[in-house]
Amino acid sequence: MMTRVDKELAYLREHKGAVIERWHAKIRKAYPGYYEGASVLLETERYFEYLISLHIPKEQHEILSKAPEWAKRLVEHNIPLHHILRSHHYWRNAMNEVLAQNRELDPVSTLLLLNELESRMQLYEETVCHIFLELTNARMTEQERAITQLHDDRLNLIGKMAASMAHEIRNPLTSIKGFLKLIRESMTHEDDSKIYRYLNVVENEFENIHMQITGLLSFSKKRVIEEPFVHVTPRQLLDSVVSLLNPRFLNENVNLTVELLEGELLTIQKVAVQQVISNVINNGLDALSRIKHDKEMGIRGYMRNDAYVIEFSNNGPAIAPEIQLTLFEPFVTDKVEGTGLGLAICKTIMQKNNGGISFISADDRTTFTLTFQINEQSEA
Repeated sequence: MMTRVDKELAYLREHKGAVIERWHAKIRKAYPGYYEGASVLLETERYFEYLISLHIPKEQHEILSKAPEWAKRLVEHNIPLHHILRSHHYWRNAMNEVLAQNRELDPVSTLLLLNELESRMQLYEETVCHIFLELTNARMTEQERAITQLHDDRLNLIGKMAASMAHEIRNPLTSIKGFLKLIRESMTHEDDSKIYRYLNVVENEFENIHMQITGLLSFSKKRVIEEPFVHVTPRQLLDSVVSLLNPRFLNENVNLTVELLEGELLTIQKVAVQQVISNVINNGLDALSRIKHDKEMGIRGYMRNDAYVIEFSNNGPAIAPEIQLTLFEPFVTDKVEGTGLGLAICKTIMQKNNGGISFISADDRTTFTLTFQINEQSEA
């Protein structure tokens, strides 16, 4: 090192305590509780010695072997990366302030010394940052694996529950369906027409329950019922669901508008997708029940690139912001008596049908969008 900075270097070494004290005060204020104890003070002194040991090439100094240990400690204490950059800044300020106290020091020599110290700080900073990022990435990967495993375990549990429930419900439903058929066959044309209407209502509700069971089975890896893929038009898909829910539209004074682009064929599992539509519409009606007047729901179908899109919009209140990012995950709901499974089931069904479900929610309108790929639909 050039001899013209020896005087400045000696002064800095003589005032080591003042430099460390200034740095310590700044960093402790920024990160309270972290820089306490004798071990921290020892490491700080070692770092100071590394900075001023200009006779040892910075790349060969033993302190570089301590960088992994320091980086690991920062990660374990959740200290952010900008801590390293800030510490660097505080060291430079502390040394500059101490050197500035001596007016007899040559300004040019002082600047040369600070630049050399800056170079040494930068090397150590880059070394620690590199290790810090490697450790952080490894830790995030481990956390992501744990979260994914937890999510898979939860879905597997739901699947087992769904399969068990489906078995328990399907048996009595099969009997009910059989008796409904016998009742209808035993009736004559002279019987009360009201009974026919009542039977229609019961059979429609039976189909609705059947759709719910199909949805639950979507979570089961052991598919008890594998519904075949069929070709249907958007109109055929929607009409039966809307007709089932028409009494609710009338009773709750909801103005419904439907605009569908005709002529397209969707290759889907009809009953399963109808359950998705039923769920989305019912959720919209639940939202509209929170307002008193001018309730509106719109259903619009159109082509977008190679996909057929069906939008369901309503002018009810917005979905709570705190659940929007996780709305399609199991057990997420803002309903008092909700299970939080409805939209999670919908997402599974849409994925199985080579489609997707998404939403946009604002204070004046919420829109759920179902997307069906036309050219990539599977029949398996």
